[in-house]
Amino acid sequence: MVLLLVAALAASVATVSPSAGARHDRFAVAITSRHATGVFGSTRRSYVAEAHAVHPASRCVNNRDRVFADRRAGVRIRAVLDPARGEGGPEGWCRGRFRGTVTYTEGFACPAAGRCRPPRGFPTRTVLVARFSFRVH
Repeated sequence: MVLLLVAALAASVATVSPSAGARHDRFAVAITSRHATGVFGSTRRSYVAEAHAVHPASRCVNNRDRVFADRRAGVRIRAVLDPARGEGGPEGWCRGRFRGTVTYTEGFACPAAGRCRPPRGFPTRTVLVARFSFRVH
């Protein structure tokens, strides 16, 4: 059962638009969700896109991550990687190639306010579901 779930999750394909851009461009990563995302009882399910510069540099953005919006299973979802959202934003992306991953995570759903105290032994799982890349001129 677990092997079938992992195989189904790993079958996702990520697309990036644009595939190449300028230092201040935003890159949209899209996948078709295999699972509904959001809070279900005490469990939160989510997809996250992360991108990292192949050759990191200084005084520019070397990495970004973004959580995909909560949606039902089987729909196309997007996460936009924006160099302005986070440290180093005014300088824009570093020039060169970026490699990225999309991961699916199930874990404890922390409350909206207050301290998060996951129960001891609460099952968590993270699975790599897709890879992508883009280039910055």
